[in-house]
Order: sequence, then C-alpha cells, then structure tokens
Amino acid sequence: MATPPVMTRDWLKKPQSMLQRKAATSEDAVSWLEGAFDQHAPKMTHSQATAISRQDRFGYALADLRCGNDLSWGFPLAGSKYLALAVIAVG
Repeated sequence: MATPPVMTRDWLKKPQSMLQRKAATSEDAVSWLEGAFDQHAPKMTHSQATAISRQDRFGYALADLRCGNDLSWGFPLAGSKYLALAVIAVG
C-alpha cells in the first residue's frame, strides 16, 4: 500500500491511482474536501471533528487555496488508522 508523502507537493510524484480528483476551481476543491471530511468524520474523535467550526474550517481552506497555498490535513481515526487529505494548488 502506498503511503502519503511527507511534503505536500510530493503528492504530484505519487501514482495517479492515489489522486482522487482534479478540481477546476478552489470552490470545487473545497467541495471535494468537505465530502471527504464528512465521509470520515464519524470515525474521528468528537474533538477532531468539531474543534474548529465548519464555517471556519472550510472558509480558511477556501481562502488558502485562493491564495495559491496547498492544504494538508491529517486526522487519526478509530482503529489505528490515519486519514490524510491534501489539495495541491497548481497553476
């Protein structure tokens, strides 16, 4: 099984099979990020899922992407698993 890279930009060197989506806009990327987060939120501890308000979490993500910054989020999940979500700003 392939592992997440240490540096966010190194996602671009990973096999295409590890890339879930290519977004055309920052808004589209945040929409994907929200869906991926929501899918795994039940497996997170309550504090991980709610420590930051939803509006702030995804509002900051959108602002960062609009500024050309990459996003890299990680959350421990139940059962000794780890969720790594990354959005790479290209262009």
